[in-house]
Amino acid sequence: MRNTTTRLTFLGLAYLLLIAGVESANGQQKAMFTQYMFNGLVVNPAYSAIDQSLNVTALARQQWVGFKGAPNTQTLSIHSPIKSSNTSAGFILMRDQIGEVISENGAFATVAHRVQLKEGTYLALGVNGGIGKYVGEYSLTGSSSASSDPVFADQSNLRGNFGMGLMLFSEKFYAGISSPFFYYRDLGGEAPSETAYKPHYILQGGYLATLGPDVKFKPNVLVKYVSGSPVQIDVNANFLFKETIWLGGSVRSMDSFDIIAELQLTPNIQLGYSYDFTTSKLARVEKGSHEIVLNFRIGTKGTESTLARCYF
Repeated sequence: MRNTTTRLTFLGLAYLLLIAGVESANGQQKAMFTQYMFNGLVVNPAYSAIDQSLNVTALARQQWVGFKGAPNTQTLSIHSPIKSSNTSAGFILMRDQIGEVISENGAFATVAHRVQLKEGTYLALGVNGGIGKYVGEYSLTGSSSASSDPVFADQSNLRGNFGMGLMLFSEKFYAGISSPFFYYRDLGGEAPSETAYKPHYILQGGYLATLGPDVKFKPNVLVKYVSGSPVQIDVNANFLFKETIWLGGSVRSMDSFDIIAELQLTPNIQLGYSYDFTTSKLARVEKGSHEIVLNFRIGTKGTESTLARCYF
């Protein structure tokens, strides 16, 4: 009875957190990652509940190569279970360069807790929070109109953030809904920005199927919604051969066709690369996007050689 009450309380809290306070807000789009299925914490703060090991993931993305001022993004995420509990914690460092004059650096902490719904199936609730430093050096554009227009005055602001997510998962599938930058507001600084930020809502899922003794198949999907913008859908399929190499591809609506390769260098180190072939009109002036991911996975009790594989 007590376990049932605990689960109902947890589900109620999760539901309220996800529907509470939906409002319109403002402007800058957050980075989209091609290898989101191998970099889960930056998409959903509940992701850390899936893998009961210490994970360190570094990612570097160079978008629209050859296009002057194209965005580039770097992330470093760490997450681990807290002892033998069903709670896990994480930390994310993120750098985002947009154009030649806009940059943002942020640091965010995450906490997730999972409950068992039935044998082998769990529901996790995660939250994240932190601050970012936004810098807009518009005076560097050299434009005479920018220097005289207060709208284009240089900005240097601290921005606070609160995000949340839910994940339902087992050894065979995962499904999640999240808004990692749900409440995102200026905390003050030089020339505080009046721009409104619109939260990004992300729905994602994946499934693992065994096709033979040496082949596994994992389709994934990610749907992103931002108020006032078209829904963006990313459909992906990956094949794992001999527990060593992932090969796959994705189609992202209105944007690109992507190829992905992930190599298991050792039982606990994975290296990934993706290339995006742009399908929009930007293809005329750029040469695609590159993304590299490096993941270290470490047993929390010194049992690295017997660490169970996590496919999500």
